[in-house]
Amino acid sequence: MIYKNLKTFVQHLLRNKLYSSITIFGFSISLMFILLLSIYIKNEYSADQFHVNKERIFRLTHGDESDFAPPSGPLLMQKFPEVENFTRTRYLEMYASAPETQKLKSQILFADSSFLNIFTYKMLEGDKKTALTRENTVVITKSFAYKLFGKLPELGLTLTINDNINFEITGIMEDVPDNSHFNKFDLLANFPSLGKVFGMSDFLDSYNSNSYGLYVLTKGNTNFQSKTPEILKLFKEVNWMFKKEYAKSVELEPIVDSYFSTSYSSNSKNKSKRFVLILSGIVFLILVLSIINYVNLTVAQSSFRNKEIAIKKLIGAKKAGLLLQSLSESILLSFISLIIALVLSFQMVPVFNYLLDTRIDLLDEFTMSNLFFAIVFMLLIGIISGIIPALKITKFNPIEVVKGESKMKEKNIYSKIMICFQYLIIIVLITSAFFISKQTNFLRNYKLGFEQENMLCFEYEVSNKKQRVLEEILEKIPGVEDVSLSCGTPLDGGNNNCFTYKDKELSFQHFVVDTNFFKLLNIPVKKTGVAFSQNMCWLNEAAVKALELPENPTTFKLYNKEYPVYGIVKDFHFRNLKSQLGPAYFHILNPNRDAWTFVVKLKSGNNYETIQKIKKAHSDFTNGIPLRIDFFDEVVRDWYAKEEKTGKIVKYFAMLTVIISVMGLFAMSLYYVQQKQKEIGIRKVNGAKTSEILKLLNRDFSLWVIIAFVLACPIAWYAMNKWLQNFAYKTELSWWIFALAGLIAMGIAMLTVSFQSWRAATRNPVESLRYE
Repeated sequence: MIYKNLKTFVQHLLRNKLYSSITIFGFSISLMFILLLSIYIKNEYSADQFHVNKERIFRLTHGDESDFAPPSGPLLMQKFPEVENFTRTRYLEMYASAPETQKLKSQILFADSSFLNIFTYKMLEGDKKTALTRENTVVITKSFAYKLFGKLPELGLTLTINDNINFEITGIMEDVPDNSHFNKFDLLANFPSLGKVFGMSDFLDSYNSNSYGLYVLTKGNTNFQSKTPEILKLFKEVNWMFKKEYAKSVELEPIVDSYFSTSYSSNSKNKSKRFVLILSGIVFLILVLSIINYVNLTVAQSSFRNKEIAIKKLIGAKKAGLLLQSLSESILLSFISLIIALVLSFQMVPVFNYLLDTRIDLLDEFTMSNLFFAIVFMLLIGIISGIIPALKITKFNPIEVVKGESKMKEKNIYSKIMICFQYLIIIVLITSAFFISKQTNFLRNYKLGFEQENMLCFEYEVSNKKQRVLEEILEKIPGVEDVSLSCGTPLDGGNNNCFTYKDKELSFQHFVVDTNFFKLLNIPVKKTGVAFSQNMCWLNEAAVKALELPENPTTFKLYNKEYPVYGIVKDFHFRNLKSQLGPAYFHILNPNRDAWTFVVKLKSGNNYETIQKIKKAHSDFTNGIPLRIDFFDEVVRDWYAKEEKTGKIVKYFAMLTVIISVMGLFAMSLYYVQQKQKEIGIRKVNGAKTSEILKLLNRDFSLWVIIAFVLACPIAWYAMNKWLQNFAYKTELSWWIFALAGLIAMGIAMLTVSFQSWRAATRNPVESLRYE
């Protein structure tokens, strides 16, 4: 019996191809988004859950920062019996090589030997308890081992870091998983070895630099978090950062919260929990809208199957059997949609990975538990989607259906409200997508005050004498116009310097530049008339204003020292446009001082050839160290990559909502036209024109879209105004974008409804009135 019912249902689907396609395809698209977003959300919330001791691991933070001085860990271990162990961390980017291998840029995490005992990372070779106990030892990750050696190396081999420090490989570990708050690293090195890297023999005992992550493993059944007031008091006694109240608090952050932490660290990721919650809301909203539209479509199509159900009732079919038939059909449709959704998901994974900056692998998700959950979930969706149409179908009187007297009497206010709600969402999303795109274009086209075209830079940390030699080599390359050395560029913002001036706390950016810098970057400088000297400085216009100096100042006092002001630099942006342009001062790069960055200006022409020559010159000069070049225009464009991705996410969600809403509106228009069939027939018999019939049928839907537009405008304005508050420089909330979004929504609605309206308006009225 079930087989015959399903066979009849399949035949019905094949006879009504348009209905079938819209129902299945719309449901499949929705399930694809739900599937991929759910996997992403699950992975995000699983971050750091794999650590065996996760309940006892804490990261120390202070406000929106999470870095401390090296002696802080041993001090906590000494003073608090609740601490079982600790580890310090520091993330550096350096070059690694081995005999008969190329030099590769590597991400190195320096950590104490306890790191592998506190955190749960799989060791492939070596003993995690002893791998990092000696200085100049390193554990290499599996992927970097294959990248450097082409295979897993033997333990005991020597790695050379930056051509001058040798490390012994004492272990091989699996790569850091994506669902960890730690940034991916290639090498895990012994922490005390940093002394040799920095050339500082006493750095382990020094509180001068607070640039190191600090984690503690607490003993079981202790409440170390309650000790934060005592820890703060202790740090105030020994650490200048706490004494001077640059840091005013200490927090013990559970490791499972670090992934979504608001405390910054160069060692770790900072993901937004709000963003994941928004995506969770989107998943729920898509699911609800999909179910509602499926119900509307099924109910709208029920009139085409009324006689089939009526005959079954008349020959003795039970209500329970008819309910089971309807639910079986709904469940079958759900699983067909799921199969199509899986196929679509494999095609869309690269897009999702790019937009969400993640790495979803669908094949890894095909586990028994996930498959069981998917089957149960689809059964529930099928039952929930099918229960309302099932109850509705079993209610009607079979005698009336056979006689042709069955009428649809429902006013369907609820369904119309849902259509209005869907178009409200469409208008809000289209408006938001337009404004995000407009703001992104505004940011990218904004004049930042420095040259970007044909500009590149790269870092090279060697002695100043070698830097000057390389500068001369680069200047001789035919396609190079000029070269500058500096500590700080508009791309990195230089160093931040906070100080008190006339009882005011000021924050300045500090750059150390050579005499080519301003000319190279096309930044105007107005000379003050002060003679050139090695201790002179430049101030930008914002600095002159912040220091309340005269228009043409000749000196600038900082830390009780007078600096001659050689010139006033026209303001340029050294941060992205989320931040207000701030004050800055510049010192001359002393010939004996090392620069951080080479800034190179290329001549117009064959830049590719010039860049290859620069890379070759660098490689020859550095004995094969690979060169990573940053192009000014690309870096500036990347400043707003997040906004661009946000715009694309909103655009894709808007497209999905349009697809779902078109499904719903198609169902409603079909249902509505069926109710109006007799009225349309009578009007046509009495001489009504096709255009009048179209106007009659479309008017009701137009009204609901207009209501949605009126409600959507203030919501969209509030949301975009709130979002634009993240930017110091922003575009205007133009009225025409709201109007355009409304017109697009109306156009989508009218195109969807007019298909059914045209069929009804051009139908022979005799067909509608034949049995009246």
